[in-house]
Amino acid sequence: MAADTNRFSVIGFTSLSQQVTNELRKSIIENKLKAGTRITESELSESLGVSRTVIREAISILNKDGLLDRESSHCTRVAKYSSHDVKEIYDMRSCLESSALELMEDPAAIADMLKNKDEESHGIAKSEPFDGLAFVIADMDFHTCIIKAANNSLLLDAWYRIVGPLQVLLHRYIYYVVNNSPDKRASYDHQRIITAFYTGDKELINKVLVDHCRIMRDILLKEFILPEEEKEERE
Repeated sequence: MAADTNRFSVIGFTSLSQQVTNELRKSIIENKLKAGTRITESELSESLGVSRTVIREAISILNKDGLLDRESSHCTRVAKYSSHDVKEIYDMRSCLESSALELMEDPAAIADMLKNKDEESHGIAKSEPFDGLAFVIADMDFHTCIIKAANNSLLLDAWYRIVGPLQVLLHRYIYYVVNNSPDKRASYDHQRIITAFYTGDKELINKVLVDHCRIMRDILLKEFILPEEEKEERE
């Protein structure tokens, strides 16, 4: 008699290299591994208790994701984003979201999904203690929904190439600008975007998306990136 396989749930599996990748990604986004920090396979292998082969695989993935810069076979550093890099990253984000919108048959069809994603972000924003990483992931999920709605795999691949840097930059914004005020955290929302999607008006939606992206870029440049560059020049 055959077993009733419907009674079993799917068993998830995460490889060792993926676990290490996730741990390093988390440390970079949360700024525990600071921008410019030099990392070596031997040091990470010893501290994490895994083989150098596993570390090498993780470094390769994070380098591809834009979170690490491999300067040579012996030198890898945590990515540091210049003002030029930030402008390029946010220009790309704006272009990808606009392209996704253009490819959508009915933008209003995803408005409810975006609303649900935003409610998740609000719940995280108001929680104490505040989980900045969870908020950043929820924020990216919101915008990834927009990209996925285009049903274009190449567009989605291009989006995932900038998600890592966007997460790092957003985490900095959250913790240094709004971490001490739940009211400000909650005000950082996507309500204008959701309202625009409900109208189905692509021109209006695009304007709101571009404005949202520009505001975040300008705040990051003004509050963090440019002052840091000026300080380095003086030193």
